[in-house]
Amino acid sequence: MNPKLPLAISIIIGMIACNATPKEKAATVKASPYERLDSISWLLGTWTDSSKIGKATETWRKENDSTYTAESFIVSQKDTIFYEQVKLEQRNNEIHCVIKTKGQHDNESVSFKLRSKDAEALVFENPQHDFPTQITYTKIGNDSLYAEISGLAKGQERKEGFPFKKTAQ
Repeated sequence: MNPKLPLAISIIIGMIACNATPKEKAATVKASPYERLDSISWLLGTWTDSSKIGKATETWRKENDSTYTAESFIVSQKDTIFYEQVKLEQRNNEIHCVIKTKGQHDNESVSFKLRSKDAEALVFENPQHDFPTQITYTKIGNDSLYAEISGLAKGQERKEGFPFKKTAQ
């Protein structure tokens, strides 16, 4: 038997084993369990909208892997006329928008479930809530989004829109 044959076989086996390792590693890498929430990270940052009512500000932060939090308020002539706390929470494979608005619903939170999502839009719904029953965030570009609340109010369809500009990361 040729004395170089065992050496050649060892080298070939070593090369095969080394080549298999990256493929095996790639197969064992798991996706984040919170990838649904990660996919809407474009919402993070500070967004503002100035109108005749006042200046609306919404600031989104990543609290942890499963939760984004926001403070949303409207200031008119140095007075805060509206304030709410918002959470986007991924529970199992669902995302919920949980809102606590000062002075409404005995200061208890109201939850809206994500009903549809694509790369540029999020639609949350709670058909049992008085108003709004739907909350929509639409990404217009990297520095702008349109937020809308809608539903029935006193038997009439009502919509309020907020064209936000990103002012900080």
